[in-house]
Amino acid sequence: MSSTTTTTEARQAELVLSQNPRDALFASLKGKKARIPNLRPVLAGWRGSDECYVSPFIDALRIKVDKRLQSLNVSTKKLRGLQATDFGLFAALWWPEASLDKLEILAYLSIWLFTWDDEIDEAEGLYTDDFVAAQRFRADTLRFVRQCLGLVDAQEEGDVRAPRNQNIQSFDVIGYVIRDAYDLTQKTRFYDEIAKFIHSTEVEQRNRLQGVVPTLIEYWACRLGTSAVYITCAAGEYASATSRATCRQLPPYLMNSAPRRSLWDETNVTISIVNDLCSLKKEMKAGGIDNVVPLAFVCTGDVQAAIDMSMHSLRTSRERFDGAARQLLALADNEGDDVRRQVQDHIEVLRSNCVGNLVWSLQTGRYGLAESRQADGSQQFLL
Repeated sequence: MSSTTTTTEARQAELVLSQNPRDALFASLKGKKARIPNLRPVLAGWRGSDECYVSPFIDALRIKVDKRLQSLNVSTKKLRGLQATDFGLFAALWWPEASLDKLEILAYLSIWLFTWDDEIDEAEGLYTDDFVAAQRFRADTLRFVRQCLGLVDAQEEGDVRAPRNQNIQSFDVIGYVIRDAYDLTQKTRFYDEIAKFIHSTEVEQRNRLQGVVPTLIEYWACRLGTSAVYITCAAGEYASATSRATCRQLPPYLMNSAPRRSLWDETNVTISIVNDLCSLKKEMKAGGIDNVVPLAFVCTGDVQAAIDMSMHSLRTSRERFDGAARQLLALADNEGDDVRRQVQDHIEVLRSNCVGNLVWSLQTGRYGLAESRQADGSQQFLL
Protein backbone atom coordinates (compact mmCIF):
# COMPACT_ATOMS: atom_id res chain seq x y z
CA MET A 1 0.00 0.00 0.00
CA SER A 2 1.43 3.40 -0.97
CA SER A 3 2.06 6.13 1.58
CA THR A 4 -0.33 8.37 -0.37
CA THR A 5 -3.18 5.86 0.00
CA THR A 6 -2.41 5.43 3.68
CA THR A 7 -2.46 9.18 4.22
CA THR A 8 -5.75 9.57 2.35
CA GLU A 9 -7.44 6.84 4.38
CA ALA A 10 -6.11 8.34 7.59
CA ARG A 11 -7.54 11.72 6.68
CA GLN A 12 -10.91 10.15 5.84
CA ALA A 13 -10.93 8.33 9.17
CA GLU A 14 -10.04 11.56 10.98
CA LEU A 15 -12.87 13.37 9.17
CA VAL A 16 -15.37 10.68 10.18
CA LEU A 17 -14.25 10.80 13.81
CA SER A 18 -14.63 14.58 13.85
CA GLN A 19 -18.27 14.42 12.76
CA ASN A 20 -21.34 13.62 14.79
CA PRO A 21 -22.48 9.99 14.40
CA ARG A 22 -25.18 10.79 11.84
CA ASP A 23 -22.80 12.74 9.63
CA ALA A 24 -20.22 10.00 9.99
CA LEU A 25 -22.72 7.33 8.90
CA PHE A 26 -23.81 9.45 5.96
CA ALA A 27 -20.19 9.99 4.90
CA SER A 28 -19.47 6.26 5.04
CA LEU A 29 -22.45 5.55 2.76
CA LYS A 30 -22.03 8.37 0.27
CA GLY A 31 -21.07 7.22 -3.22
CA LYS A 32 -21.69 3.52 -2.61
CA LYS A 33 -23.69 1.52 -5.14
CA ALA A 34 -27.14 0.25 -4.19
CA ARG A 35 -29.34 -2.27 -5.95
CA ILE A 36 -32.96 -2.62 -4.84
CA PRO A 37 -34.41 -5.90 -6.21
CA ASN A 38 -37.76 -6.01 -7.98
CA LEU A 39 -40.23 -5.65 -5.11
CA ARG A 40 -43.37 -6.83 -6.89
CA PRO A 41 -42.74 -10.59 -6.43
CA VAL A 42 -42.80 -10.13 -2.65
CA LEU A 43 -46.52 -9.30 -2.85
CA ALA A 44 -47.33 -11.81 -5.61
CA GLY A 45 -50.83 -13.22 -5.38
CA TRP A 46 -52.31 -10.10 -3.83
CA ARG A 47 -54.74 -8.16 -5.98
CA GLY A 48 -52.94 -5.55 -8.07
CA SER A 49 -49.46 -7.04 -7.71
CA ASP A 50 -49.37 -8.21 -11.34
CA GLU A 51 -51.83 -5.91 -13.10
CA CYS A 52 -52.52 -2.42 -11.82
CA TYR A 53 -55.74 -2.32 -9.80
CA VAL A 54 -56.76 1.32 -9.56
CA SER A 55 -59.97 3.19 -8.89
CA PRO A 56 -62.07 4.05 -11.96
CA PHE A 57 -62.45 7.53 -10.42
CA ILE A 58 -58.76 8.38 -10.71
CA ASP A 59 -59.16 11.12 -13.36
CA ALA A 60 -61.92 12.91 -11.46
CA LEU A 61 -59.96 12.49 -8.24
CA ARG A 62 -56.82 14.01 -9.72
CA ILE A 63 -58.80 17.13 -10.66
CA LYS A 64 -60.09 17.46 -7.09
CA VAL A 65 -56.62 16.87 -5.66
CA ASP A 66 -55.04 19.50 -7.89
CA LYS A 67 -57.63 22.07 -6.80
CA ARG A 68 -56.85 21.19 -3.20
CA LEU A 69 -53.11 21.61 -3.75
CA GLN A 70 -53.64 24.89 -5.59
CA SER A 71 -55.53 26.22 -2.57
CA LEU A 72 -52.53 25.69 -0.27
CA ASN A 73 -50.40 28.71 0.48
CA VAL A 74 -47.06 27.19 -0.53
CA SER A 75 -44.18 28.22 -2.76
CA THR A 76 -44.20 27.38 -6.46
CA LYS A 77 -41.38 24.90 -5.85
CA LYS A 78 -43.29 23.19 -3.06
CA LEU A 79 -46.47 23.08 -5.14
CA ARG A 80 -44.67 21.40 -8.01
CA GLY A 81 -43.25 18.82 -5.65
CA LEU A 82 -46.69 18.07 -4.22
CA GLN A 83 -48.19 17.79 -7.70
CA ALA A 84 -45.40 15.40 -8.74
CA THR A 85 -46.26 13.23 -5.73
CA ASP A 86 -49.60 12.43 -7.43
CA PHE A 87 -51.89 12.09 -4.42
CA GLY A 88 -54.74 11.19 -6.76
CA LEU A 89 -52.88 8.08 -7.85
CA PHE A 90 -51.89 7.39 -4.25
CA ALA A 91 -55.48 7.28 -2.98
CA ALA A 92 -56.82 5.52 -6.08
CA LEU A 93 -54.31 2.69 -5.57
CA TRP A 94 -54.57 2.43 -1.78
CA TRP A 95 -58.38 2.37 -1.76
CA PRO A 96 -59.37 1.25 -5.29
CA GLU A 97 -62.95 0.30 -4.38
CA ALA A 98 -63.88 3.43 -2.44
CA SER A 99 -66.48 5.83 -3.80
CA LEU A 100 -65.32 9.16 -5.22
CA ASP A 101 -66.52 11.18 -2.23
CA LYS A 102 -64.59 8.94 0.13
CA LEU A 103 -61.51 8.93 -2.09
CA GLU A 104 -61.54 12.71 -1.99
CA ILE A 105 -61.37 12.77 1.82
CA LEU A 106 -58.77 9.99 1.90
CA ALA A 107 -56.63 11.90 -0.60
CA TYR A 108 -56.96 15.04 1.53
CA LEU A 109 -55.90 13.01 4.57
CA SER A 110 -52.83 11.79 2.68
CA ILE A 111 -51.94 15.34 1.62
CA TRP A 112 -52.35 16.53 5.21
CA LEU A 113 -50.08 13.79 6.58
CA PHE A 114 -47.36 14.40 4.00
CA THR A 115 -47.39 18.19 4.30
CA TRP A 116 -47.62 18.09 8.10
CA ASP A 117 -44.55 15.87 8.32
CA ASP A 118 -42.65 18.03 5.82
CA GLU A 119 -42.91 20.98 8.20
CA ILE A 120 -40.59 19.27 10.69
CA ASP A 121 -38.68 16.86 8.48
CA GLU A 122 -37.70 18.55 5.22
CA ALA A 123 -34.91 21.09 4.83
CA GLU A 124 -37.36 23.91 4.05
CA GLY A 125 -39.86 23.00 6.77
CA LEU A 126 -40.97 25.73 9.16
CA TYR A 127 -39.96 23.76 12.25
CA THR A 128 -37.25 21.44 10.94
CA ASP A 129 -34.50 22.93 13.10
CA ASP A 130 -36.62 24.47 15.87
CA PHE A 131 -37.66 21.77 18.32
CA VAL A 132 -39.45 24.13 20.71
CA ALA A 133 -41.60 25.58 17.92
CA ALA A 134 -42.20 22.06 16.60
CA GLN A 135 -43.52 21.03 20.01
CA ARG A 136 -46.06 23.87 19.92
CA PHE A 137 -46.98 22.78 16.39
CA ARG A 138 -47.60 19.25 17.65
CA ALA A 139 -49.68 20.38 20.62
CA ASP A 140 -51.76 22.78 18.51
CA THR A 141 -52.33 20.04 15.95
CA LEU A 142 -53.59 17.51 18.49
CA ARG A 143 -55.88 20.09 20.07
CA PHE A 144 -57.44 20.95 16.71
CA VAL A 145 -57.75 17.30 15.67
CA ARG A 146 -59.66 16.55 18.89
CA GLN A 147 -61.86 19.57 18.24
CA CYS A 148 -62.70 18.50 14.67
CA LEU A 149 -63.44 14.93 15.74
CA GLY A 150 -65.70 16.08 18.57
CA LEU A 151 -63.41 14.62 21.23
CA VAL A 152 -62.63 17.75 23.26
CA ASP A 153 -62.91 17.40 27.03
CA ALA A 154 -64.73 19.80 29.35
CA GLN A 155 -61.64 21.95 29.89
CA GLU A 156 -60.95 22.28 26.16
CA GLU A 157 -64.56 23.16 25.31
CA GLY A 158 -63.97 26.65 26.63
CA ASP A 159 -60.76 27.02 24.64
CA VAL A 160 -61.98 26.34 21.11
CA ARG A 161 -60.15 28.52 18.61
CA ALA A 162 -59.11 28.38 14.98
CA PRO A 163 -55.44 27.52 14.46
CA ARG A 164 -53.21 30.11 12.85
CA ASN A 165 -51.21 27.49 11.00
CA GLN A 166 -52.70 26.67 7.58
CA ASN A 167 -51.50 23.09 7.69
CA ILE A 168 -53.26 22.40 10.97
CA GLN A 169 -56.40 24.17 9.75
CA SER A 170 -56.54 22.01 6.62
CA PHE A 171 -57.49 19.02 8.77
CA ASP A 172 -60.95 20.51 9.33
CA VAL A 173 -62.76 19.01 6.34
CA ILE A 174 -61.20 15.61 7.05
CA GLY A 175 -62.04 15.67 10.73
CA TYR A 176 -65.62 16.80 10.27
CA VAL A 177 -66.37 13.99 7.81
CA ILE A 178 -64.79 11.33 10.02
CA ARG A 179 -66.63 12.73 13.04
CA ASP A 180 -69.98 12.28 11.30
CA ALA A 181 -69.11 8.87 9.83
CA TYR A 182 -67.57 7.13 12.85
CA ASP A 183 -68.91 6.17 16.26
CA LEU A 184 -67.06 7.17 19.43
CA THR A 185 -64.89 4.06 19.50
CA GLN A 186 -63.80 4.53 15.89
CA LYS A 187 -63.14 8.25 16.33
CA THR A 188 -61.09 7.61 19.46
CA ARG A 189 -59.03 4.95 17.71
CA PHE A 190 -58.47 7.26 14.73
CA TYR A 191 -57.35 10.07 17.04
CA ASP A 192 -55.09 7.77 19.06
CA GLU A 193 -53.26 6.75 15.89
CA ILE A 194 -52.78 10.39 14.88
CA ALA A 195 -51.41 11.11 18.36
CA LYS A 196 -49.04 8.14 18.05
CA PHE A 197 -47.80 9.48 14.71
CA ILE A 198 -47.25 12.99 16.07
CA HIS A 199 -45.48 11.83 19.24
CA SER A 200 -43.21 9.57 17.18
CA THR A 201 -42.08 12.51 15.06
CA GLU A 202 -40.90 14.13 18.29
CA VAL A 203 -38.51 11.24 18.93
CA GLU A 204 -37.29 11.26 15.34
CA GLN A 205 -36.69 15.02 15.31
CA ARG A 206 -34.89 14.98 18.65
CA ASN A 207 -32.56 12.22 17.41
CA ARG A 208 -31.79 14.18 14.26
CA LEU A 209 -31.10 17.45 16.05
CA GLN A 210 -28.94 15.76 18.69
CA GLY A 211 -26.96 13.74 16.15
CA VAL A 212 -28.20 10.39 17.46
CA VAL A 213 -28.03 7.27 15.29
CA PRO A 214 -30.75 4.94 16.63
CA THR A 215 -30.32 1.19 16.75
CA LEU A 216 -32.57 -0.85 14.48
CA ILE A 217 -34.77 -1.73 17.47
CA GLU A 218 -35.06 1.95 18.44
CA TYR A 219 -35.69 2.87 14.82
CA TRP A 220 -38.58 0.45 14.40
CA ALA A 221 -40.16 1.52 17.70
CA CYS A 222 -40.31 5.03 16.22
CA ARG A 223 -40.82 4.18 12.52
CA LEU A 224 -44.08 2.34 13.05
CA GLY A 225 -45.42 5.63 14.39
CA THR A 226 -43.89 8.09 11.92
CA SER A 227 -45.03 6.00 8.95
CA ALA A 228 -48.65 7.11 9.67
CA VAL A 229 -49.80 3.69 8.43
CA TYR A 230 -51.80 3.01 11.58
CA ILE A 231 -53.78 6.15 10.71
CA THR A 232 -54.59 4.84 7.24
CA CYS A 233 -55.51 1.48 8.78
CA ALA A 234 -57.93 3.28 11.08
CA ALA A 235 -59.39 5.03 8.02
CA GLY A 236 -60.05 1.69 6.33
CA GLU A 237 -63.57 1.35 7.66
CA TYR A 238 -64.45 4.70 6.14
CA ALA A 239 -62.93 3.67 2.81
CA SER A 240 -64.89 0.43 2.55
CA ALA A 241 -68.25 1.77 3.73
CA THR A 242 -70.96 1.99 1.09
CA SER A 243 -72.50 4.96 2.87
CA ARG A 244 -71.99 7.05 5.99
CA ALA A 245 -74.50 4.90 7.78
CA THR A 246 -72.50 1.69 7.20
CA CYS A 247 -69.06 2.66 8.61
CA ARG A 248 -69.26 -0.34 10.87
CA GLN A 249 -66.31 -1.67 12.76
CA LEU A 250 -65.62 -5.36 13.20
CA PRO A 251 -67.27 -6.93 16.25
CA PRO A 252 -65.26 -5.88 19.34
CA TYR A 253 -63.80 -9.34 20.02
CA LEU A 254 -62.44 -9.42 16.47
CA MET A 255 -61.27 -5.80 16.45
CA ASN A 256 -59.45 -6.34 19.74
CA SER A 257 -58.00 -9.71 18.77
CA ALA A 258 -54.31 -10.50 18.34
CA PRO A 259 -54.71 -11.44 14.64
CA ARG A 260 -56.32 -8.05 13.84
CA ARG A 261 -53.52 -6.22 15.64
CA SER A 262 -50.98 -8.35 13.78
CA LEU A 263 -52.58 -7.44 10.46
CA TRP A 264 -52.15 -3.74 11.17
CA ASP A 265 -48.60 -4.29 12.40
CA GLU A 266 -47.56 -6.22 9.30
CA THR A 267 -49.30 -3.74 7.01
CA ASN A 268 -47.20 -1.07 8.69
CA VAL A 269 -43.95 -3.04 8.46
CA THR A 270 -44.53 -3.93 4.80
CA ILE A 271 -45.36 -0.38 3.75
CA SER A 272 -42.54 1.10 5.85
CA ILE A 273 -39.87 -1.18 4.38
CA VAL A 274 -41.10 -0.54 0.83
CA ASN A 275 -41.06 3.20 1.50
CA ASP A 276 -37.57 3.03 2.97
CA LEU A 277 -36.22 1.08 0.00
CA CYS A 278 -37.92 3.29 -2.58
CA SER A 279 -37.04 6.56 -0.84
CA LEU A 280 -33.41 5.63 -0.08
CA LYS A 281 -32.06 7.51 -3.08
CA LYS A 282 -34.11 10.64 -2.27
CA GLU A 283 -33.25 10.61 1.42
CA MET A 284 -29.52 10.17 0.84
CA LYS A 285 -29.59 13.04 -1.63
CA ALA A 286 -31.12 15.18 1.12
CA GLY A 287 -28.53 14.04 3.65
CA GLY A 288 -30.85 11.83 5.70
CA ILE A 289 -30.07 8.49 7.37
CA ASP A 290 -33.41 7.77 9.08
CA ASN A 291 -34.01 4.75 6.91
CA VAL A 292 -33.76 1.02 7.54
CA VAL A 293 -30.93 0.57 5.01
CA PRO A 294 -28.37 2.99 6.54
CA LEU A 295 -29.18 1.68 10.01
CA ALA A 296 -28.83 -1.93 8.88
CA PHE A 297 -25.53 -0.91 7.26
CA VAL A 298 -24.27 -0.10 10.75
CA CYS A 299 -24.71 -3.81 11.54
CA THR A 300 -23.53 -5.29 8.23
CA GLY A 301 -20.86 -2.86 7.03
CA ASP A 302 -22.07 -3.54 3.49
CA VAL A 303 -24.83 -1.67 1.63
CA GLN A 304 -26.07 -4.64 -0.35
CA ALA A 305 -26.12 -6.85 2.72
CA ALA A 306 -28.20 -4.17 4.46
CA ILE A 307 -30.64 -4.15 1.53
CA ASP A 308 -30.78 -7.97 1.54
CA MET A 309 -31.55 -7.89 5.27
CA SER A 310 -34.40 -5.47 4.60
CA MET A 311 -35.73 -7.65 1.78
CA HIS A 312 -35.75 -10.67 4.09
CA SER A 313 -37.72 -8.66 6.67
CA LEU A 314 -40.18 -7.62 3.95
CA ARG A 315 -40.78 -11.22 2.84
CA THR A 316 -41.30 -12.49 6.38
CA SER A 317 -43.68 -9.62 7.11
CA ARG A 318 -45.83 -10.65 4.14
CA GLU A 319 -45.84 -14.24 5.46
CA ARG A 320 -46.91 -13.08 8.90
CA PHE A 321 -49.67 -10.96 7.34
CA ASP A 322 -51.10 -13.98 5.50
CA GLY A 323 -50.93 -16.04 8.68
CA ALA A 324 -52.75 -13.38 10.68
CA ALA A 325 -55.39 -13.09 7.93
CA ARG A 326 -56.09 -16.82 8.15
CA GLN A 327 -56.34 -16.61 11.94
CA LEU A 328 -58.76 -13.68 11.83
CA LEU A 329 -60.97 -15.44 9.28
CA ALA A 330 -60.93 -18.56 11.46
CA LEU A 331 -62.16 -16.52 14.43
CA ALA A 332 -65.08 -15.37 12.27
CA ASP A 333 -66.01 -18.89 11.15
CA ASN A 334 -68.78 -19.19 13.70
CA GLU A 335 -70.30 -15.87 12.70
CA GLY A 336 -72.74 -15.26 9.88
CA ASP A 337 -71.80 -14.57 6.28
CA ASP A 338 -72.10 -10.82 6.86
CA VAL A 339 -69.38 -10.73 9.53
CA ARG A 340 -67.10 -13.06 7.59
CA ARG A 341 -67.51 -10.87 4.50
CA GLN A 342 -66.74 -7.82 6.62
CA VAL A 343 -63.52 -9.47 7.87
CA GLN A 344 -62.51 -10.38 4.32
CA ASP A 345 -63.13 -6.80 3.19
CA HIS A 346 -60.99 -5.52 6.05
CA ILE A 347 -58.14 -7.80 4.99
CA GLU A 348 -58.44 -6.84 1.32
CA VAL A 349 -58.35 -3.13 2.11
CA LEU A 350 -55.07 -3.64 3.98
CA ARG A 351 -53.64 -5.68 1.12
CA SER A 352 -54.63 -2.94 -1.30
CA ASN A 353 -52.82 -0.46 0.94
CA CYS A 354 -49.64 -2.54 0.68
CA VAL A 355 -49.82 -3.21 -3.06
CA GLY A 356 -51.06 0.28 -3.86
CA ASN A 357 -48.22 1.81 -1.88
CA LEU A 358 -45.66 -0.24 -3.81
CA VAL A 359 -47.11 0.62 -7.22
CA TRP A 360 -47.39 4.30 -6.29
CA SER A 361 -43.83 4.38 -4.90
CA LEU A 362 -42.44 3.06 -8.17
CA GLN A 363 -44.41 5.55 -10.25
CA THR A 364 -44.51 8.77 -8.23
CA GLY A 365 -42.17 11.62 -9.03
CA ARG A 366 -41.56 12.04 -5.29
CA TYR A 367 -38.82 9.37 -5.27
CA GLY A 368 -37.45 9.90 -8.77
CA LEU A 369 -36.89 6.22 -9.55
CA ALA A 370 -37.67 6.32 -13.27
CA GLU A 371 -34.07 6.88 -14.36
CA SER A 372 -32.67 4.13 -12.11
CA ARG A 373 -35.15 1.39 -13.11
CA GLN A 374 -33.60 -1.68 -14.77
CA ALA A 375 -35.13 -4.13 -17.26
CA ASP A 376 -35.60 -6.75 -14.54
CA GLY A 377 -37.60 -4.35 -12.35
CA SER A 378 -34.74 -3.62 -9.98
CA GLN A 379 -33.38 -0.19 -9.09
CA GLN A 380 -29.68 0.69 -9.28
CA PHE A 381 -28.14 3.96 -8.18
CA LEU A 382 -25.30 5.56 -6.24
CA LEU A 383 -26.02 6.79 -2.73
